Formats: sequence, structure tokens, C-alpha cells
Amino acid sequence: MQDLARVYVLYTGGTIGMGPETDDPNSPLVPKPLKEFVRLLPHKSPKQVTASKISDRNLRQGSIGGDTYRLELDGGNAIELRFESFEIPVDSSDISPKDWREMALKISTVYDEYDGFVILHGTDTMAFTASGLSFMLENLGKPVVLTGSQLPMAEIRTDAVLNFINAVYIAGYKATDLPLIPEVIIVFADKIIRGCRATKASSTDWAGFVSPNFPLLGRIGEHIKVNTKFLLPKPPESRRFFVNMDLDENVFSINIFPGFKKEQYEKIFLDENVKGILLSTYGAGNVPQDEDFLNAIETAVKSGKVVVNLSQCQVGSVEMGLYEASNFLLERGVLSGLDMTLEAALAKLMWILATQYDSGKYIQMQISQRGEQTEDLFDLRFGQVPHDKPISRHTVSVTPDGRLDRDRISRVVLRFSGLKVHNSKDDLVALKVFMNMPSANRDTNENERRCLGLITFRDDGSLRTRIKNVTTISNDVIGKGDVILTIVTDQEDRKVSFDGLFLTIYVES
Repeated sequence: MQDLARVYVLYTGGTIGMGPETDDPNSPLVPKPLKEFVRLLPHKSPKQVTASKISDRNLRQGSIGGDTYRLELDGGNAIELRFESFEIPVDSSDISPKDWREMALKISTVYDEYDGFVILHGTDTMAFTASGLSFMLENLGKPVVLTGSQLPMAEIRTDAVLNFINAVYIAGYKATDLPLIPEVIIVFADKIIRGCRATKASSTDWAGFVSPNFPLLGRIGEHIKVNTKFLLPKPPESRRFFVNMDLDENVFSINIFPGFKKEQYEKIFLDENVKGILLSTYGAGNVPQDEDFLNAIETAVKSGKVVVNLSQCQVGSVEMGLYEASNFLLERGVLSGLDMTLEAALAKLMWILATQYDSGKYIQMQISQRGEQTEDLFDLRFGQVPHDKPISRHTVSVTPDGRLDRDRISRVVLRFSGLKVHNSKDDLVALKVFMNMPSANRDTNENERRCLGLITFRDDGSLRTRIKNVTTISNDVIGKGDVILTIVTDQEDRKVSFDGLFLTIYVES
């Protein structure tokens, strides 16, 4: 039995369809209309197939209007292509969320008629669009494939033909015997990348996109190989596809750099029109310890702005509190961007601000929605003990968000900030910390299973930050209810105070 797949192709512009602006071949390149792009596609007969098997298939114009074509495959299978275009194709540097909405709406209009979708797009903002669509397309159960090229289709040495045909093959999986990829992806050169994990790394290499913190969804060579274990699951049939058009574009992205002036940032932090800020920081999420700058961030958070800490490094994750230089951000309510790309974090922030309410904005920003981050983060904040009211024993509890899956916990980190011991007389101090054991006291043995361990240090009167990985013990005792922490000093006359007590729980997403 012959298989037919139907693929909808949306041409938005970009390098793949560019040509000289005028008859002068040396004039600047501009996006050409759809008809000129289609005329450049391969139209060779099967007898002319060469060793470049993927790019030389037989593409014939069909009889269902001028914008429908049929791609003949081996064994009698075929992919029917329907082309549509933006009214005015654009360079991708001009793409905005308004265009994401237009793309999403066009897909929504024909969603039930087609097996897959290909969006031809310029490379400069392709990763932004892929991330934006990832959040806008709810309950997506079909492949949405973005592709483009580094050289125009009209060039002799172009990468456009292979990229286009590979994208069509993956979108037309029913005819090509490839696995279904029910998510937004980028297909470029030899890579299949989750859309909200991709970033453009080169303006010249054929393989212009990378996935810095997540494995590729597939590789393309003589054969197309899909890593099915990394794919998002297809939604159940009971969940209908729809487009969420709500995006709040009142966001701003800021890079920290050596020598910045806090006045340069205050205008943004305090601008009432800005609702969300991406703060691209050093390394694992570090910033200079400038008190005025940090106070401006704190004021922004208290005013209701969502501030997200994102690393300037492509590879790795933000771990606030790992270094003193990032602990200040954690204390002031800044959220972790974990290992998201800038493109994914920006699109997610727009989506979160428009679709979540109140505390849900802060919780959902640190939970994976479309596979855009490797871990979910649940930041349990247990408050402070004022320095003028120190205690020798302290019990406090927090109710975790109901979406915390205790069976998938990967790391748990206990953190004290601004920790001070009173009446220690410069001795070695030990604090016992217990989880879910409110009855614990000074006589409770530290070998008790619910003891997270000892926090030890020699007190010199200064404020300290102390961090302890408590993953193993927490996994055994965390339970399904409230998380209760009990802190006990090692001697009756010793008392402690602290500015913040945190339990950061990372969960595999």
C-alpha cells in the first residue's frame, strides 16, 4: 500500500529565498516572492537521480492550484506539498512576536488537514521563532519544522536544497517511515534540534545552529536518524490542539559587563512599563556585589517584576548561591534561568507574564514547559531569624508547590545566608539541621536518619553563607506534605540568626 503524507510549507522569507534586489547581480540580497522561490526547487525526473539521493527527488507541480506540489519517493510513496507565504516575505531580522502569531495562526487554520508543517525562515532569528512557537502551540501532536539556509537557493553552492528536502522528509514522516516528532524543531545541515534548545552559533558554517545543553533529537547523513528517547511525548487524543496567542512583550534583556554603572540599569529596573527582565550574568549566575545595583534589583522584584538570572555562557547552568556573588540575587528574589538559551528564556518570559497569575509566574518560570530546561527548580524559602532576636532552636515549615515530583528529585541544596552565631566566644560552632522532625532537640543524635547534617564553622562575628548538599538524606525523608526544618545549636547559651534559609530542590524535567 502506497503512503501519502501532506505537508504545509510556509515561506516567510530569509536567506533561503533571497535574490538580488534588481537586475544587477551585485545589488543587495532581498527576500523574493514565493513564486520565484518555488521555481528554484529541484524538478528533475527519477531517471536523473544521482548519488545525492535526497536532494534530487522528483518534484512535480500538481493539479490542485499553482501552490500544490507532489514529491515522489521510492516505493511509490509521496509527499504532497502546499505552499503559502507571508504577504510580504521579510528578512528574519525584522521578525517579531507579531509574526510568530501569524505563523501560529496559519498552522492552526490548516492543522487538521496536514501531517506536518515546514516554516522557511531566515537564520538570524530562527531560534527565537522556534522558541516562541514552542510555547504558543498548545497540545502539539505533529512536527513543526523550521529551516533555512546560509546561502540562497539560487546559488550554485547552496545548502538550501538539502535543508528544505530534509525538513520536508521529517514533516512528511508518514511517507518516509521516520518517527513522529511532535514538537517544534529546527532542521539545519546535519542536525535535528529541539526548537527551544537551539541557538545560532555561526553565520558561516553549514551547521549554523547548536543545542548547547541538550542532546540532538537526530542526525542527518546518508540516513536520517531520530533519537526517539529524547522526544517529547505526543499528547493524548483527548487534548485538542490550539494556539495561545497571549504574549507580553514588555520584557527586556540586559548583559552584565565589567565597568557598568548602576544608573544605566536603574532606568530599566524601575521602568513601570517593563514587567520582566532577563539578566545575563557571569559564569554560574554571578554579578558584582555593588550594593546600589543589588538594591535596584530588589526594588524591581518587590514592585512585581519577574527578574530571571541567565548565564552568558552557552554551556552550563545558573546555580545561584553556589558563589557569594550570586547568593545576593537569590536573596533578593531573582529567579534562576537554569540552562535555558537566551532565545528560550525570552520567549518563555513573554508567555509566562501573559498566561500565569500572581505567584504562578515565579513558580512556572522555573518549571520546564516544553523541554526548554534540563531540570525544574523549586526554591523553598524559610524566611529569616532577625539578628536582634537570635534563637537556640528554630522550627519552620514550607508547603512545596503541588507540581513537585518527589520521585524525580536530582539534587537538594541547603543554604544559610547572613548566618551569625551569638555568644560563641570564637569557638568552633556546630548547628544540627533536621528535616521533618519537629521534635528534634539538642540531645537528638546527629546520626538520626532525618538529620541533614552539621553546619560547622569558627565564628568571628561576621555574617556567613553556608551551603550543604543534602540530596541523599532528603530523598529518604522529604515525604509528601510540608517540608519542616528544625535548627538546633550545639550549646544552650549559643544562639543563631540569619538573613535567609533556603532549600533548593532540583527535579529532572
